[in-house]
Amino acid sequence: MKKVWLGLIAAVLILASSVSFADDRDFTIDNATGYPIKFLGVNAPDDNVWNVNELASTLQNGGSFKVKFTGADKGCIWNIKVIWADDNSSSYFSGLNLCSIEVVNLHYNRSTDTASYTTQ
Repeated sequence: MKKVWLGLIAAVLILASSVSFADDRDFTIDNATGYPIKFLGVNAPDDNVWNVNELASTLQNGGSFKVKFTGADKGCIWNIKVIWADDNSSSYFSGLNLCSIEVVNLHYNRSTDTASYTTQ
């Protein structure tokens, strides 16, 4: 009986080590801007190099996308840069505390060039 328990414990430990747990900063982007987004970058406030596009394809208005963090990423406060698919201009969404946000709803008023967001 001891061998059975030890075997079960070993199996659970092996499974637990292979499961990837979600990072507290993982979040979902909801595109409520009225415009398609072709680039979505997420950077720490002191990083102005936007060379990683989180999107594999264009995020249409009304669409959602899950952003996942890696263990190498540090900190809670992050900025988002988007590039609009229809005119190649860009907008910034600054100061998001991703340690306490699950969903970011992006909004954009092109006539005033105002980018804003709400969170859940």
